This record gives sequence, C-alpha cells and structure tokens, in this order.
Amino acid sequence: MQFLTAFALALAPVAAPAHGLRAAIDPLVGPLLKGHKGVGLVVGVRHAGRSHAFGYGTVTTPAGGRTPDGRTLFEIGSVTKTFTGVLLAEAVARGEVQLDDPVPKHLPADLAFRPHAAGVPTLLDFATHRSGFPVQPPYIALTALLAGHSGNPYSGYDRKALAATLAKLTPDAPGQKQGVYSNLGAGLLGHALVTAAGADSFNALVQDRVAKPLRLRDTTEAPDGEQRARLARGHDDRGEPTDPWDFAALPACGGLRSTADDLLRYAAANLGEGVTPLTPALLAAQQPRRDEGGPRRIGLFWMRMPLPGRDDLFVWHNGGTGGHRTMLILLPATKAAVVVLCAADRGDAVDLLALDVAKALPPAK
Repeated sequence: MQFLTAFALALAPVAAPAHGLRAAIDPLVGPLLKGHKGVGLVVGVRHAGRSHAFGYGTVTTPAGGRTPDGRTLFEIGSVTKTFTGVLLAEAVARGEVQLDDPVPKHLPADLAFRPHAAGVPTLLDFATHRSGFPVQPPYIALTALLAGHSGNPYSGYDRKALAATLAKLTPDAPGQKQGVYSNLGAGLLGHALVTAAGADSFNALVQDRVAKPLRLRDTTEAPDGEQRARLARGHDDRGEPTDPWDFAALPACGGLRSTADDLLRYAAANLGEGVTPLTPALLAAQQPRRDEGGPRRIGLFWMRMPLPGRDDLFVWHNGGTGGHRTMLILLPATKAAVVVLCAADRGDAVDLLALDVAKALPPAK
C-alpha cells in the first residue's frame, strides 16, 4: 500500500510554473474557441515529469457555468477502448485468457453468435478491429429514434437487445488484413473480459484493475453525486446542449467519464513512470499487433504512427460522444503526453489541436 501511495503522489499533477507551456498552447486553442458558443475544454500536458492542466472557455455543470480545470469530468468516448485493451493485457498476464482464444470461449451463454464460415474471431481480432463485426449494432440509431431517446442512442440498447442482435447477426470473416472499426466488437470484448474475470460489471473491472491501482479517482462509468456536480454538459456542432451518453450494454466501447488530471496520471503510467504491478499490462497493450497501412499500426486498441512532421512515435486514441470530443497522445521517446477534453462536438479540430500541442512541446531536459 505504501508503494502504491508513493506512486500516486509521484504522478499527481504538479502546480509548477508553466508559463512557457501555456504561452505556447494559448494561440493553438484560440481558433477552436473562436465563433463557437458552448465550447469549453481542457488541455492537459505531461512534460519533463510534471503534469499541467489548462482550462479554456466555459462549461456547464450541475453546479453552474465555469472555466473547466483538471478536475472537470468529461465523457471520453472511445478513449475507453484503451482501458479495455489494458484489461485484456492484464487478463493475459493473470492467465485468465490468451490473445488467440476464440471469443465465444469467454462469452456468457446469452451472448452467443454464429461465426463466419471462415473462422471464429479471437480476442486479438476484437482488440485490433478485425472481428468481422460492424461499426455499430444494426439499426441502433433508428431504434433509438423510435424509442424517443435519439439523443442518447446507446442507453436503450440493453443486454436483451444485444443478445437479440447476436442471435441474428453473422459477422464477416475475422482476421482480415484491413481492420474495420467496431464499437459493437469492442463492447462484446468487454463482456468476454468481465466473464473471464468473474467480475460484476465492466465498470467494476475497470475500478478493480486499473482505476484503483493507478489512483484514478474520477475515471468511472457511473459518477457519484459529487462527481456529477463536476460533469460538463456536452454540446453539438452548433453549440446546442446535448444529452449525456450512457452505454447500457456496450460500456467497454465508450462508456467511461474522466478528467484531465486522471488521464494525465494514466498517461504517465503508460509511459512507464513509477513502476507498478500494472506496468507490464500497460506496456503490452501498446505493442504493435497488426499493420493498418502505411506507417500506422495498432496495438490492443492503441494506434501507433510517426508524429506528422517528425520522426517521433506517437501512440494515441481519440473519442467522441454526442457532445464531447477527446484526444489522448503518448510520446514514449520523450516521456510526454497530451490530452484534450472538449465539451462540444468540434470533430477533428480537437484531434488536430492535440497534435499541434504535441508538436509544440519543447524537448524534455
């Protein structure tokens, strides 16, 4: 326990002078904010062994409007998949599963599906988007519209609906050279990991195996009352408020909320700062597993490629819900990281901002 406490303190955001960093970031953020109402965001940077979180604009929370900071909660969307990848690597380390296990081996009986005649997808296929499953559950948008919750489309897609989908769906051939991004596949992988671990839920597994060891106090699928008071309301691309997204049956694909402080702590651990029992799984999840074309490769959901305009490797994942956009970048060579959390659907602008910030970081001394 003392070891983990020391680790947590070592990775805590440091209130150190950061005028140079902020001065470099401010002009990069300006264009994203200009002319767009309802945009509030946080830029987090891990650099030279210190973490900094800079807030911009205004977010709306149950506690009122305010400039966001490192403790403001955002929906992180598909950045959740990196946690799913770490859980897979940790399950391998514990001997619960193997990457080449067929997924049906670890699925509960009610979530069985008919595999393609070409073969049965493995856990690795699912974690590298080669499961043969479609991007989304078929007709989920239409179903949500007819049910009156189109603003929160996954909320009504419960386990019964997932089971009904799987009973009718025959996926494409698994293990293809070119991956097809699949929220459905990532969500189903979460069920396999929960079953293999004997856990109560995906959120319980995240808390037990990632959040608690790394002291991620605000990374959760189900914020409590105090956390909800810090949760930023999302906005669409026109700046209008949106409903929060809840992933009833597929939380492993995008259901977590988090803060810049937590994601910087998570990034530092992924960069190998402060070795913990989870470090081998964190590093294993980043290792390249399949080619994605050109210089791009994929680990267990983590994407890897050279930083545009430089030779540095960057490891990344982005995420989006109905009213939030997130980008998390790791720069292993310099032990640096960038996270951008935005309470508005500003599309690729958030990804590009994170890339610009990463390229603007001075060399670590």
